[in-house]
Amino acid sequence: MTKRMVLYEAAKILLLFVELVCVVVICFGVFLFIRFVTRLGFAMSPFTYDQMMNVADSVPDKLSIVRRIMLLFISRTTKEEAIAGMLRYGGLALAGVVVLMPCRLLLRSVERSFKQRFMPDVLEKTFSDFTYDAKRRAAREEPLVDMGLLSRAERYYTANSLEGLYRDCWVASQEIACGGVYSDHYASHRVKVRGQWLTIRLNFDFQGTLILEGRNTKNRFSHRALAGRMAELVVDHPELAAQFVCYTDNVEDARALLTVEMADKLLSMLDRYPDLCVFFRQGSMHVLIRRRSFNRRWELACPFCYPQLRREAARLYGPLLDFTDLLLE
Repeated sequence: MTKRMVLYEAAKILLLFVELVCVVVICFGVFLFIRFVTRLGFAMSPFTYDQMMNVADSVPDKLSIVRRIMLLFISRTTKEEAIAGMLRYGGLALAGVVVLMPCRLLLRSVERSFKQRFMPDVLEKTFSDFTYDAKRRAAREEPLVDMGLLSRAERYYTANSLEGLYRDCWVASQEIACGGVYSDHYASHRVKVRGQWLTIRLNFDFQGTLILEGRNTKNRFSHRALAGRMAELVVDHPELAAQFVCYTDNVEDARALLTVEMADKLLSMLDRYPDLCVFFRQGSMHVLIRRRSFNRRWELACPFCYPQLRREAARLYGPLLDFTDLLLE
């Protein structure tokens, strides 16, 4: 950790401490709220305090823990006192939630600011003329929507976006998460497509769209809307056909593009990235790798330092380098 990182680390530790205090306060308030709810129930019941104590005393010794739990909630509390306790400790738990939520947002903001400040030092050793953005936001470009694979773009989010030059090729990488894949309306609020979206501009002559969807992928695109616009391509490569289902709107160019050499290269990447889909469109190769890069909350517990940035760069942009190197061999 360098001196420039100390302020970010101090802010992170302070926010984590406040969050821990909030969690303790919320748990304490919820426990006592439940306790007073139970006492209110006892106060409104037709049984007296002595009768309830007799029931507790009659519990066998083998169930002593049950007796102890009953004694926690049995009291001479009146109805008014129980309601006052519920309001007091319910408000305490609510106050903890109110403080916790902005702390969580601030913690993410500190993490993004840290990466925005120091990640370029790591990336400039590999990329040239690059731009980097760590913020999560609505996508400025929606290639999946442009291809007709998504019907809407409102729930299309990106984060950790990189654009630059690598081996004289224009490349881009970003995390994506989006929903609403299968119909004109969102099927649910659950994320349908997520992972890492790679773009490698190699100036292929292929002008149509070719989609190779992994047969075992969790990112599904071969729905009826796609099948209605594109033809399913039967490839001659048996191993490629076993791993991918292919769709295209230009069968002749697609067959010319999917040579044996290209098929072997794509298959060689499955050992390292088993869940992937490949798209060829407008002179570029796109790759979607299914991975859970969003919301890695446990990483906030790690100290801010250059080794952490290098690990994240390897996880987020390592595949971009792998696929570019593979295609340029």
